[in-house]
Amino acid sequence: MPKAKKTDKQRIYILDTNIFMADPDCMNRFGKHMIVVPDMVIEELDDNKKASGDKGYNTRQSLRNFDSLRRKGNLIKGVPTESGGSIRITSDYDHVILPSGWKDKPDNRILQVAKGMKEESEQPVILVSKDTNVRIKADILKVKAEDYKHEMIDEDHLRYNGRNEILLTDKDFQKLLQGTPIELKKAKFERCNKDRELLENEFLYITNQTTYGTLLAKVRENFIVSLQYDSIRPFGVQPRNVGQRFAIEALLAPANELPLVILKGSAGTAKTFLTLACALQQCAEENIYRKITITRANVEFDREIGALPGDEINKVGPLLRGCMDNLELLVDAKSVKSREGREEDIRSKVEYLFDRGYLSAEAMGFLRGRSLTRQILYVDEAQNTSPSQMKGILTRVGEGTKLILSGDLSQIDNPRLDKHNNGLAYALKLMAGDPLCAVVGFTDNETTRSALAAKVAALIE
Repeated sequence: MPKAKKTDKQRIYILDTNIFMADPDCMNRFGKHMIVVPDMVIEELDDNKKASGDKGYNTRQSLRNFDSLRRKGNLIKGVPTESGGSIRITSDYDHVILPSGWKDKPDNRILQVAKGMKEESEQPVILVSKDTNVRIKADILKVKAEDYKHEMIDEDHLRYNGRNEILLTDKDFQKLLQGTPIELKKAKFERCNKDRELLENEFLYITNQTTYGTLLAKVRENFIVSLQYDSIRPFGVQPRNVGQRFAIEALLAPANELPLVILKGSAGTAKTFLTLACALQQCAEENIYRKITITRANVEFDREIGALPGDEINKVGPLLRGCMDNLELLVDAKSVKSREGREEDIRSKVEYLFDRGYLSAEAMGFLRGRSLTRQILYVDEAQNTSPSQMKGILTRVGEGTKLILSGDLSQIDNPRLDKHNNGLAYALKLMAGDPLCAVVGFTDNETTRSALAAKVAALIE
């Protein structure tokens, strides 16, 4: 084949199948550069078009995008992309020799194309794959390989925990104690974290510069205001630390003021426990919301709940085991003694909440195409959602609905995701500091796990 025309600016990106499965619009993410798609990618997309959940949806959308491009020109010769570059499909380079012992499989066919193009082109050739092994094998072939950077979130966004510490003058401190808001631009304070300004809905740990007394507050509509719900004990739950007090404040705020809450922190910080306590308080006791819908991403259960055998509580048990454990703790704390002195059966009380419609549990796929109104939608283990899934979740929130995301960025089970590329990280980047969102990040010393569990966790980190 003839060598490509030399240019100092344009690069050639060869995309692996998993890029299209993660982002159907990836072909418009590479600017003026050239995208080359090995024919095996189309074959793999075809094999996965009937897959369930997010994977199948993205695959089908990618194939529709290819069909749309096909109508605009010859995909073998190349078709312009919306971003100013071009995209083409190649079936060449099957003559390229790979190391002996490498099996005849789709990944290696894609690597063949990358190696062949690198050898023949004077333009920089970069293989883009979310598969770690493919990138390692590309290194063996001396082909530059990268993860898909479009969805990768930088550390600054990941570190944001929605809280700050400030030193406040005694005069302003006394105003806050009396419940008087302080205009942010007129307040006289010193930030302990001088790297950034205070953001909307940020929670504050305030120290009096004179007396060294402390209080908790938040930033709301460019004012520093006292916590509004600090005296409330949702479903009888008593907060154990500052982080939990901040979380309850955010969780009890009405949906028309604060429709999105993001809770992030390690296991044992009571993210799920507090969420369910506040949700039950507002739904079962105060009738503010119609119901509580719980969901999470899980490959094994990436189907509609109705397709699984058994009644609802049996169906969701394996899917939401952590939530069920916390529900049992909450209803146990509310349990009463019967006339014979026996405690009510805990499981029957949880079943009652489902039967009465206060609680509903769904697989992630149920969100697509729906608009959820006047309910609490809780996404557990949100770090295991993809950015694409999170976009769908955020756009499904209807009038009067409160969305709560919780997760731990250090505990990602989905092999296609990592700390910098997941739905929770995407939501943090998109919404942190927005008037419609509050973030509460729990600190390491705010865990409520047993001494043994906390010790082991610290030792293995």
